[in-house]
Amino acid sequence: MLKPDGMPQSPRLRFRLPELSDAAFYQSLMSDPDYIRFIADRGITNLDAAHAYIDEKVLPGFEENEGVGLWIVAEKDSDEPVGLCGLVVRDGLEMPDLGYAFHKNYRGNGYAQEAAKAVIAFARSELGLTQLCAITHPENVRSSALLMKIGFQPNGQKSLPKIEGIADYFVAEL
Repeated sequence: MLKPDGMPQSPRLRFRLPELSDAAFYQSLMSDPDYIRFIADRGITNLDAAHAYIDEKVLPGFEENEGVGLWIVAEKDSDEPVGLCGLVVRDGLEMPDLGYAFHKNYRGNGYAQEAAKAVIAFARSELGLTQLCAITHPENVRSSALLMKIGFQPNGQKSLPKIEGIADYFVAEL
């Protein structure tokens, strides 16, 4: 991938790099039962764990992957973080993975779709990518429906390193 010059853009949302000051948001998001069920249990049960996760996993991931990762997605009007969305480079996948997770208080507002479309456009225009993939928990029907709505096609299932169980696998041509 090429190192991007900017961030994805969308009408209602602002993308930015995560900061250590986002620890309370990460704790709230990652301790949600749906996050734990459909994405992973990262053990983020307090602010110290969230702070360490950002410092030891999230920020180094952006450096390792030339400036891409799961950006903080905030409402433009309030600057309030509402979720994470971006590209994940995973062992076992041939291309970057579109990833997203939105706080339970902000679901149902179309933010995931808007953010995902912005990341897809960014991947095409800024990174020159021609394909993206995405994975979901097989029982996460809302996420699967969203992926198909924005142009991803089901492409079987994958068992990936560092992910427990089988994930539904989707691919989109950009």
